[in-house]
Amino acid sequence: MSWWIELHKHRITNSSESVLGSAGHLSEAAVDLLPFILERRSGLLTPAEQGAVVAAFKRGIEVQLELLRQALDATSAVLLWQEDEKAQLVTYCWSSRRQHLSGGPFLPGEGVFGGLNGREDFALFPYRASGPRIPYYHESVPVAGVYARAINASADQHGTQRIGMLCIDRAVDAEWAARERELIARTAEQVGAFYLLCRDHLYAAYERRTLQQLIDGLRTLNSALDSRSVYAAAGKAIEAVVECDVIVAGTVVGRTLRVDFTTHALPESGPQTYPLADSVVAQVIKYRRILPDSATPSKTSPVIRGLSFFQQFSSLLVVPLRRDEKSVSGVFIVASRQANKFHYGSREQLQMIADLLAVKLDLAAAHDQINRMTLTDSLTGIANRRAFERALSAMHERAKRRESRFSLILCDIDFFKRVNDSYGHPFGDQVIQKVAEQLQRVVRVGDLAARIGGEEFAVLLEDSGGDGAYDVAERLRCNIETMPLQYQQQRVQVTVSLGIAAFPEHAQRCEQILTFADQALYRAKESGRNRVVKWNG
Repeated sequence: MSWWIELHKHRITNSSESVLGSAGHLSEAAVDLLPFILERRSGLLTPAEQGAVVAAFKRGIEVQLELLRQALDATSAVLLWQEDEKAQLVTYCWSSRRQHLSGGPFLPGEGVFGGLNGREDFALFPYRASGPRIPYYHESVPVAGVYARAINASADQHGTQRIGMLCIDRAVDAEWAARERELIARTAEQVGAFYLLCRDHLYAAYERRTLQQLIDGLRTLNSALDSRSVYAAAGKAIEAVVECDVIVAGTVVGRTLRVDFTTHALPESGPQTYPLADSVVAQVIKYRRILPDSATPSKTSPVIRGLSFFQQFSSLLVVPLRRDEKSVSGVFIVASRQANKFHYGSREQLQMIADLLAVKLDLAAAHDQINRMTLTDSLTGIANRRAFERALSAMHERAKRRESRFSLILCDIDFFKRVNDSYGHPFGDQVIQKVAEQLQRVVRVGDLAARIGGEEFAVLLEDSGGDGAYDVAERLRCNIETMPLQYQQQRVQVTVSLGIAAFPEHAQRCEQILTFADQALYRAKESGRNRVVKWNG
């Protein structure tokens, strides 16, 4: 049996209807319920595989019960399994001369079942009408004797655990002989051994499926490039390992933790940066290991200082993002509202994901920086011509799809060569930077300001027609005309000319919009410069 299975040797902590998560995860309790729960829940294995295994298990038990019943000349031989932490019993299968038996659930001390409390077997003879009830019978049945035997399963070095009981009743007026008791005990042992074999087979199939999900998640994480896709891929990989309600990831910035990714909106307002001092996260970063050991939120130390969000969860793990043998670049946190949700065996896989995530985030940061360099003008910090062309195409497609509009403003610094010749290129660079700052001030979220040539600029205005673009361009022209520029205590005035074209007001195609805006800019220059001209056909 694998190390993972051995780590699941615990008593049942959830009902059989809740031990399986919505994503097909097995809780710690669910392993000990296989294959019983597969009779009532699906989703762990393929239907054909789980159906064949469970059907063979149940049929094998039914055959043993039938042979036992006939050998003892019994009325019924019934196998019941313990369904939840209260040890409620549910009828799994039986061999009986009666047509209808109750499926339960039954309380552990109900009727004759109470005789097994603290015992391995229980015999009742003679059985009197005033005696304890036999719960699996709907009506009164003639019974002379009842015998119940605990069904135990070996838990390797952890000893044995009770998984249910075998109950036999008969109308034969005779004491339960030693030979009969031995036969019942041997049958119970065979049922326990058969259960273990079937359970391990089913869990191995589940483990293969979970491992494949983890591999798929890691493969996706490994192929992600930018930080956003890296976090999204890491979230999927984590969900393949554990079933959780929320995932939060953050980066260490000095003595603070900056929250970069979350699958659930955090309730606290303000900046998503929190101090590291006196928190579980600080301990995780210091000791470079997963905490808390109990996977339960600490009552004395907050998970993140200043963030009360995690107080509502019953299960929680903080996993370090280990960049190398010394440093920790950040953490991710998995949390569930259900208690006892994260078993110890999942920690190794979560740490594997975290270590890969740390490496991928470093690579993503480098990739993001390269992208910014290729799409950003180095002198002004605004978008370059490549970024402008991409944005123009994207805005055009978006406007067509939504049947909306957008405008393009082309801007050119008047007599810029004269500025360079009179004051030198360093001053000319300052002028370009100042004009770029003015462009940045007039654009909104969703708009774009770009430097597309030496002294040439462009502004894309989403959801704006020609008239709205004209107002923006005129405000931009006035702001630049009044910029406080000085060269050696001498005031220098700079002006710009601007041309406008709009979609779909002036043109339908990107090329036309660009051409018409350029022609409008040319008219502005030809008519005296320092003015705005809108394309008019």
